[in-house]
Order: sequence, then C-alpha cells, then structure tokens
Amino acid sequence: MRGLSTALGLAAALAVASTGITSADASCARRIVNKSGYIALVSRDGGPWVAVRPGRSQTINYYQSGRIDMALTCGPGALPEQASFRASYDTVAIIDRCYIRFGDGFFEDQLGGGFLGRKETGPLALNNPRQGDLVVGPQAGACPATERAALSARY
Repeated sequence: MRGLSTALGLAAALAVASTGITSADASCARRIVNKSGYIALVSRDGGPWVAVRPGRSQTINYYQSGRIDMALTCGPGALPEQASFRASYDTVAIIDRCYIRFGDGFFEDQLGGGFLGRKETGPLALNNPRQGDLVVGPQAGACPATERAALSARY
C-alpha cells in the first residue's frame, strides 16, 4: 500500500511539473497616450486601426512580439494613407518584459536599444514612462482650426 501511494504521489508531481513547462507567452498591458491635437491611429501586427483621440489614452496588450504602426491624422474619417506622420516599430514581448524596439543596433548589447538616439522617433516618445508605452507628444502639433472645431463639436 505504501508503494502505491508513493507511486501516485510521484505521478501527481510529474503531472503538475509537466503542466508548468509551456511556452513563455507574454501578457503586458501598456498605454498609448495622445497629448497632441491629432488623432492617433494605431495598428498592431497589421490588424485594424484603432483611433486615440486628442487628450485620451488607450490600453494595448502585448501577447507576443510583433509590429506596431502609428499614423497621425486630422478629422475623424481620415485614413492612415492621409497621415501627416507615419511610423512603424517592432515590439518585443517576452514573459513580463514588453518594449518597443527602435534604433539602429549601435552598441545595443552594451547600452540598450536606442540609447544614443541615432534614429529620430519624434513626435513620439517610445518606452516612456514604462517600457512598451508610447506617447504622442504635444510638439506634434494640431489640426487646422476648422477641423479642430469640428472634432470638438457636440450634437
């Protein structure tokens, strides 16, 4: 009887251990903050575009590494092809580390990605204030006054 309980205990321990050995998927909730006067359009991994209005923010979840596309447009019906600014960046998501990769790889292993700022990211602030966050700064500007008034009108 004692041998049977030991065998069952070992089998249960192996079953628990084998369920813990899975691929390391990431799950990071990060923010896209729009401090500009433009409408920020965001697409992850070629998916649909999501609009982040001026003065608003949107949560984005990184489940795996991929790509994020950004476009700054005027007017609620503007398409990404009509954007005044457009950029794409690679995203990295490993377990609980999620960040936006940018830069040219110059001393990346020693100093970290984009440390020297050799690739311009303005008007965006990447990985700020947390790794994986993206902020559209106020220096991006705003839409012309007529379009801005139409954006703020309420019916």
